[in-house]
Amino acid sequence: MGGSNKVLVVLSLVAVAFAIIAMGITYFSILNLVEKISGYATDIGDVNLTVASSANINFTTFVINWSTGQVNLGETHAILNTADGTVTNGNWTAVSGGLVLENLGNVNVTLDLQTGKTPTQFLGGTNPGYMWNVTSLESNSCVNDSYEEPFGDVNFTMYGVFASTSTSSTRVCQYFNFISGADTIEIDINLSVPSDSLTGALTDTITATATVI
Repeated sequence: MGGSNKVLVVLSLVAVAFAIIAMGITYFSILNLVEKISGYATDIGDVNLTVASSANINFTTFVINWSTGQVNLGETHAILNTADGTVTNGNWTAVSGGLVLENLGNVNVTLDLQTGKTPTQFLGGTNPGYMWNVTSLESNSCVNDSYEEPFGDVNFTMYGVFASTSTSSTRVCQYFNFISGADTIEIDINLSVPSDSLTGALTDTITATATVI
């Protein structure tokens, strides 16, 4: 091959190399321009957090106070009932409405109640009565496995009906809801105070225990 032909071959190769480089520069310039104009470039990001379960119940009405009174003369017992807001055969101050308990947490819980005293320890005398019942102050606050109320279950006989209190932990709500507008229950009390009851200031404490389901 002559010298002039070798020079032509070299020049041709150089030209091809420059053309490839130019094409590459042009391609990436166009791609970059398209990305800027169209927002074609994509990537992903994650937003992560963990919400802790919180079981939190609170007595928003935590005292029932019938004040001072006595059984009427000639009567064996006086009946004090917060569900009806009545006092029968006695002159205590009537109280309408019982203890009010709200689920302030972010999970459904089971709810157990227990008293600190038996009827005899609390009131004394002959055949004292100390009963409670539980109702949803806001509809569907306290429900069963089918999320229905009332329970209709023998294990929850105090739901809507007065039953004897217990110093042992007693399940009163299978599901105590946390949803706003359906998270508040009422615990009404019915006392049968004998005419020969204890005297002075008589008090008892009801303990509510919530357990995350």
